[in-house]
Amino acid sequence: MMKNLLVAVMLLLSFATHSAIAQTTQASISGVVTDEQKKPIPGVSVQIKNNSTGFTTRTSTNAQGEYTFKELPLGGPYTVKAIYIGYAEQNRTGFMLNQGDAVKIAINMQETSQNLGGVEVNGSALRNKAQQFGASTEISSKTMNLLPVNGRNFSSLTDLSPLAGPGGISGQLGSSTNFTIDGMTAKNPTSSGSTTSRSGAPYSISIESVREFKVVTNQYDVSLGRSGGGTISAVTKSGTNETTGSAFAYNRADFLASSYDIRGNKRVNDFSTYQYGFSLGGPIIKDKLHYFAAWDHQRDSRPLLIADINSEADEARFNITNNTLNNFLAVARNKYGVANSPQFGSFSKKRGTDAGFLRLDWQIDEKNLLTVRDNYTNDRNPLGLADNTGINFYESYGNDKNVDNSLLATLRSTISSKVTNELKLQHLYTYQASTQNDELGFAIPRAVVSNLESITPSGSRFAAVQIGGHRFGQEGFTNNVLQLVDNFYYNTDKIKYTFGVDIMYTHAKSLYGSEVNGRFTFNRSGTGATAQTALQNFDNLIPISYYREVPLVDDPTVIGKLWNTAIYGQMQTKLGKGLDFTGGLRLDYSKYPTSPLNQQLFDAIGVRTDHKLKQFLIQPRIQFNWDVNEKHTDYVRLGAGIFGSDVNNYVTINNLTFDGKHFATVDVTGTGVPTPNFIGYRNGTATAPTLPGLQIPTINTYAEDAKIPVVYKANLSYNKLINDKIRIGITGYATLARNNYMYVDRNMVANPFFTLSNEGNRGVYVPANTIIAGNGTTDWKTGRLTNAFGRVLEMNSKGKVNQFAVVVDGTWKYFKDGEISASFTWNDAKDNTSFNGNVANSATLSLPVVDDPRNLSNMTYSNGQFRNKVVVYGTLPSFYGIKAGIRYSGIGGTRYSLLSGGNTNGDFVATNDLAYIFNTSNTSVPAALRTALQTLLANGDASQSLKDYITKYEGTFAERNGGINGFYGTFDLRLAYQFKFGSNKKQSLEISGDLFNVANLFKKTWGTSETLGTQALYAVTGFDPASSNYNYRLNNTGVVIPTGNPWQAQIGLRYGF
Repeated sequence: MMKNLLVAVMLLLSFATHSAIAQTTQASISGVVTDEQKKPIPGVSVQIKNNSTGFTTRTSTNAQGEYTFKELPLGGPYTVKAIYIGYAEQNRTGFMLNQGDAVKIAINMQETSQNLGGVEVNGSALRNKAQQFGASTEISSKTMNLLPVNGRNFSSLTDLSPLAGPGGISGQLGSSTNFTIDGMTAKNPTSSGSTTSRSGAPYSISIESVREFKVVTNQYDVSLGRSGGGTISAVTKSGTNETTGSAFAYNRADFLASSYDIRGNKRVNDFSTYQYGFSLGGPIIKDKLHYFAAWDHQRDSRPLLIADINSEADEARFNITNNTLNNFLAVARNKYGVANSPQFGSFSKKRGTDAGFLRLDWQIDEKNLLTVRDNYTNDRNPLGLADNTGINFYESYGNDKNVDNSLLATLRSTISSKVTNELKLQHLYTYQASTQNDELGFAIPRAVVSNLESITPSGSRFAAVQIGGHRFGQEGFTNNVLQLVDNFYYNTDKIKYTFGVDIMYTHAKSLYGSEVNGRFTFNRSGTGATAQTALQNFDNLIPISYYREVPLVDDPTVIGKLWNTAIYGQMQTKLGKGLDFTGGLRLDYSKYPTSPLNQQLFDAIGVRTDHKLKQFLIQPRIQFNWDVNEKHTDYVRLGAGIFGSDVNNYVTINNLTFDGKHFATVDVTGTGVPTPNFIGYRNGTATAPTLPGLQIPTINTYAEDAKIPVVYKANLSYNKLINDKIRIGITGYATLARNNYMYVDRNMVANPFFTLSNEGNRGVYVPANTIIAGNGTTDWKTGRLTNAFGRVLEMNSKGKVNQFAVVVDGTWKYFKDGEISASFTWNDAKDNTSFNGNVANSATLSLPVVDDPRNLSNMTYSNGQFRNKVVVYGTLPSFYGIKAGIRYSGIGGTRYSLLSGGNTNGDFVATNDLAYIFNTSNTSVPAALRTALQTLLANGDASQSLKDYITKYEGTFAERNGGINGFYGTFDLRLAYQFKFGSNKKQSLEISGDLFNVANLFKKTWGTSETLGTQALYAVTGFDPASSNYNYRLNNTGVVIPTGNPWQAQIGLRYGF
């Protein structure tokens, strides 16, 4: 019922002329000035002043006695002063402004002066948030400092949003989430996420510099762009007239953490985090010029676990034994030159991060406020890049480094009593470099050994192990982004207007690196007397295949020039008693680089490579806010609109790089595979084979219909303020994405060569006589339309997402300063592809299918699906200087898929073939496979979720994301004691203790996530030419590898003045 209602609302409103309420990073104060008979007074002079900074501005009331101040600097306390001839001066004081607050202050002019405090005239701060009910989650600086925040990474607070799920917000792609700091882009220009997100850096800005944090999902403000899923924003701190500062140190020493890892095994490596730094702010010229500066350093150490086998349970989790690992390592050292240092087990991993911040605020005069701030981060992450094989030996881990800097200037100008303007200009610089780890020193090919067999009492187990270099341990990205935003606010007697422009130019210099050094793959081979195990072939230097992206030029770096621009306007007016309407329009124009036409490809298969990715998108948005009967207790909000989203800019890198001129693909299977010389690769006497005679170009390009993703949103909410301290609400959401991007292979035969009779007639797109019988390896090149080219991956816009959610939430402010917020979410998200960008090949890697990878007609649960989410966070009332904060987040119903374990459909990809669940009662199924499935289903240690998944789809294909994970969550606690001393008690010392994953402290199995990800159910062991069917063995024990972090405590010391 709720789903149908929201769809109806969306369709009805999408044809109107729309937009939303203008709330960027700042806040507003407005109200009505009346005389003693409660009649409005026009022409009253109204002044507001931030008493801590001296910021002052003025306006006059209109014909209805109304005044409005928009885009005010956050903080306070603010004083509102009203002056009118014949009346005494009226003052209202003590108003603090937080992000997005819309404070209403009514002033009654009297013959005697009044000075009323904010608590008396404002009632409840909850009412200031009325326009954000059901639209966003806000975390103030006060709450942020009291909550347990692991690593002091403020962006981890995103999880407190009831709509935040795996990989994104509101079920949308990660690239559909925008990141802003002070209202300007802080998004990674190479891929989705924040600027430092590619390597998972602990922060993109120091938490010391963040005043407030906000996750916006359903505010229909036309100033919000490139944010189909939502916007994650932070507002920074500024200096005041009082000199303040802090010095801090937070210590999560090794002895303060569990002595066991998350699996319950005894831990042997350092697990600690040390953070220290300072902040300093104050006046340079009182009431005129202020500064704020901060520096934050983190040193993080934690175990890196590589096939760390300590029990039979570990053998089941990793599908390998220590004996097999040692035998493999002996060959790797003898024949492949692997170092004598340990390559598997538990290792120490250390990371260093620095963040610096400086902000200046200059009140030039009463009309102009200039702000200049700089935010710098530097993250060093050795061993931070794991490769994509099941087990990657130590030498295959790569290093990562990120350096980012944002320089922003903002000028807020009061042009007249009716006009305010805010101009922003930012330069954002990001640098990211991936390198091989220090043990290798430089790039060499990698070797992947599949079907490496281990003999255990419960039977054989098989795993894949990698040595050599990291596949992209040599790529780098340098981006320079210029962004200009201007917002113009014009108020008339009846309507408040907002107009704006947003121009962003990105200069992207990118060096692609995946598989440019080559990959040798080893597997079992032969049958009967000629059969060889994978380890034997590895020992004999006989790979089954060799793959490499060979550079055709000395420097394959590409330059991308991207434009994202917008103009927008909206109006806000009152339609009736307590009913406000906001409507507006945003027009986006985006343009991405284009490659030239490859005439040879066009002549061969009719695919053009010169299609343009550019779009002009009209985005109407509307919102109704109804304060029922203006009693300030019941609020109804209804909004709908269109949001332009964003592509992951890595698709631009794909299409510029793979134009047929920068790289050529070598992919050899069976006969003709070169013999590896890893010892020579390591000492420099040999280089990775280029095989010029076998090079064919791989093409990535845009389809004719390629578009920028677009999201259609609607939400309906009802909130009740039971009193000044308690709010409860319910909100329904509908978020429908269209034009999501997906790559499909245009150089692939249209129809399968044959079907698999024992697997529901699954289609296979290579001839049966080309499949290697001994191991079932397929050669995708035999299924090409033309052999002059390799894969021709064309990016279309046929992806879509349908997400619906209902959230019940509430806030309780109790006793002196305690506050608890809680929410429960029911969510349903389905799509036909969850591809979020990056390497084009990963599009087909990430979409499990029955057979044809180009078929996007099936809507199933998305990778971002979760069914339920529970969030509770808040602070307890302070007591004699003791403060406490709690945080709980739990999620259930995430999804995963079961795969066949091979390139069953012959399309190039070995990780996108859905498993066919063989019927254990069908005697035509090989007895060994039936027995193995029956044993798995009877195994008490196996995941019940996996067993339910198998049982549900027995006799047919496992549905994509048909596996349902259970509910799990973590609880964190923070306690702090602060005492003040010195002159006027202006100095303080705070001692704090944080405990992360509290439940795990009491029991090793509590507080762990035992969810399953997409995984192979079988492994292909061969191909039967007589029946044209694959041979399989079960390759899944059903035993879950627990994930997460064990309990860890933190001790903090902060000095403030």
